[in-house]
Amino acid sequence: MSTGAASVLAWTGAATAVVGGLSLLGTGVIAQSRAETAADLAALAGADAVAAAHAQPCAVAGEAADRNGALLVACELREWDVLVTVQVEASPLPAATSQARAGPGPADLP
Repeated sequence: MSTGAASVLAWTGAATAVVGGLSLLGTGVIAQSRAETAADLAALAGADAVAAAHAQPCAVAGEAADRNGALLVACELREWDVLVTVQVEASPLPAATSQARAGPGPADLP
């Protein structure tokens, strides 16, 4: 193999590695964005359920997370606030996790 052909193969291999790395990075960024959105929506749904005196606000939050492609891994009620943690699969990377809190503002408390 000539030196020129070896250089072309080396550059092709390097370019392929860069494209693969950028693809993985994009997968991670998209999964994290989806997790953040799902966490926000799940927390809002749970807080709305608390405000409506729903018996199971965490079940409502879990349903909202599921509809947004996430898994609700934790849900906690603190007085009128709902705190959630969700996960979104980012295969082949580890799952993306995000947390959110929703509830009435200080002036809205009963």
